[in-house]
Amino acid sequence: MISSEGEIENLNARAKQEFSQSRLDNIFQKEELQVIKENISECLAKQEDKHFIFLYHSKYYQVVIHPFDNKIAVSMQNITESQNLKHTLSEMIQKLNFASKTAKIGYWELDLVAKEISWSSEMFRIFGIDEKEISSKKNIIREQMHKDDLPHYKDNLRQIIKTGKTKEGFVRIIRPSGNIIYCRYMAEYIAYNRYNRKIVGTFQDLTDLLEIQHALEASKETAERLNQEKSYFLAQASHDLQQPVSAIGLFIHNLLNADLTGKQQILVGKIYDSAQALHHLLNNLLDISNLDAKGVNINKKEFDLYDVIKRIKKEIKYKLQNKDIRFKVVNCHQKIKSDEFLVERILRNFISNAIKYTKNKILVGCLKYQNKIRIMVLDNGIGIDEKEISLIFTPYYQSPNIQDNRAKGSGLGLAIAKKTANALEAEVGVKSEIGKGSNFYIDINLDI
Repeated sequence: MISSEGEIENLNARAKQEFSQSRLDNIFQKEELQVIKENISECLAKQEDKHFIFLYHSKYYQVVIHPFDNKIAVSMQNITESQNLKHTLSEMIQKLNFASKTAKIGYWELDLVAKEISWSSEMFRIFGIDEKEISSKKNIIREQMHKDDLPHYKDNLRQIIKTGKTKEGFVRIIRPSGNIIYCRYMAEYIAYNRYNRKIVGTFQDLTDLLEIQHALEASKETAERLNQEKSYFLAQASHDLQQPVSAIGLFIHNLLNADLTGKQQILVGKIYDSAQALHHLLNNLLDISNLDAKGVNINKKEFDLYDVIKRIKKEIKYKLQNKDIRFKVVNCHQKIKSDEFLVERILRNFISNAIKYTKNKILVGCLKYQNKIRIMVLDNGIGIDEKEISLIFTPYYQSPNIQDNRAKGSGLGLAIAKKTANALEAEVGVKSEIGKGSNFYIDINLDI
């Protein structure tokens, strides 16, 4: 009991444990006291009970104030546990609503006994309707589902009740606005007892994801078309440039055989090297463009590997002499059935690469194992970092760890070798150790 002056009287045993003072202003802080006094004043003025929740010392109390003459009777019940639970549940509901809204997943359940359907808030958004417009007795799912999808959906619901197994599928929903959305649904049957049986399920709006997928597919088709056009242009441009570049090479070759001074010989030699580099680049561009644009025509026939290697060795004799490189071939008198021209292209790229980076030795060797033959090109150059092994067969890649690497080529040779090997259903690879050299190889199936 509390007087109008704030004196506390007649406390029960529980109240005495909580409040040891005899006046309200000795018990409560200023803000707390203000709340209590406002409710007491209103209770006395209206002469009616007041109910409110009050926070005191981190505890929640359900307070009831009852007017009694010029005094009031106060009942305070500690509801901290239930209030905390309520807050926890509220937070969980907010998190679940956020998650369902983000994932665009709505939940529904159909009470098979009461014949009532209930929805989560996300279901209303998915179906494009106002929550106030739906009755628990009205099955909006069936009303708004595309007529072509409804029979299969209804059959799945019957199978759920019959078998107890979860069913899922894809359906189209027609909103009141006329827009069609695409949804993935899942549903299952739950029977607690004969009086509590339900079908519960979810609908997930996949419309935006499908639109993104279609846009990506269209972008991919456009990119592939543009890539084909680019490859075709490069192939045509490279082909058209080959003739004048070859002519330049021929003229320079004639100059080298002319009566030149020593200084002129050096200058013409440098021009010749540049022209050869340009010719090699054009060949590589033509090769990579043809591989991308038109693919590769395979012409398999039986030939001796040694003849191919001997032909390459003869062509590079001048380079080997100028760089003082020892070139050796071992165990390569082996007949295989493949495309001789394409195998030669791969080996030419491997050997050309070895000439660029070796110190003074190149070894070409062949090894039979299982039903394959491995053709290896080994050098004693600086080697390749393990982190770069997976990159060196990609177009235009050039190691940043090699000095003047860009001056030595375009980064296309190994990419051409890999694409060509793929066309032959062969496999290229490399084993390397820093400071000791590299071993580039191609594995070809023996099909004789």
